[in-house]
Amino acid sequence: MDKTIHIYRNYNELSNHDRDFSRSLSPEERLNQVELLRMEAGKFLYEYPTRLRRIIKITRRTQN
Repeated sequence: MDKTIHIYRNYNELSNHDRDFSRSLSPEERLNQVELLRMEAGKFLYEYPTRLRRIIKITRRTQN
């Protein structure tokens, strides 16, 4: 991981750097980053560790 401190003059420079960094990663590395972000968000939003929720709703059909 890059430990260099970058200083940006505006949001566009930051956005361009983020986009370039993301493009330099392999697809597997990108998925790992998404998983890390999901787990970090789960610590604050849900009970840790988070899992994707499965919701099943069973309904009865009426006969016409």
